[in-house]
Amino acid sequence: MKLLKTNGIVIKKIDHSEADRSLTLFTKNFGKMNINISGIRKSKKRHLNGADLFGISSFIFYKKGDYYILSSFELNEIFYNLRSNFEKLEISFHILEILNEFLIEGETRTNLYNLLMKSLRFLDKNKNPLKDYLILSYFLSKLIFEEGIMFNISSGLFFNIEDSVISNNKTLDKLTNLQKEVLTLLFKEDINSITQLEPKISDIKNIIFLLEKYINYHLNTNINLKSIF
Repeated sequence: MKLLKTNGIVIKKIDHSEADRSLTLFTKNFGKMNINISGIRKSKKRHLNGADLFGISSFIFYKKGDYYILSSFELNEIFYNLRSNFEKLEISFHILEILNEFLIEGETRTNLYNLLMKSLRFLDKNKNPLKDYLILSYFLSKLIFEEGIMFNISSGLFFNIEDSVISNNKTLDKLTNLQKEVLTLLFKEDINSITQLEPKISDIKNIIFLLEKYINYHLNTNINLKSIF
């Protein structure tokens, strides 16, 4: 029996029976994995935060047939500040839901794993509510890049989601000049310049809604921040 080890984070959990828990992990070396832990909810050990959402742990497991069997795990990091702020928690939950829908079991996605770690650590420390939404919009822009569904930004303010272009051709999805500038800077990864523009949270939310609408159209997904806020 070969033991495998990797760092990972719990992105979904389902409690069942009296004490068991099924976990969906996003791991650095093995991608998305589903693991069941028997009797976990009866344990009083502190390290069991590693079997909860947002717990980053070192997992040791082995494969038996088509299933992964957990041998042990040790908590490395947990985001206490994030857990104590409702709005931060909702944004973070949404990021996990997005990943759970996109990730394919067994497919290693190192760039997305690193992006998730960076995003959660930022949300945990940040004290500016605007930047919480900005990190979500940045996460979506990076996801669009990683999935290879980039769109063109030309003259005009109308977002043609079907044709993947922002242009002068009128559509129902229209940006303001400020929102277009923010969107352009997002894909340039120039976050500092965005904050200097002093956009409102409503501007960033509108960008998030449009990016999610674009992703849903091109990847046949169903992510929607509007369902949360």
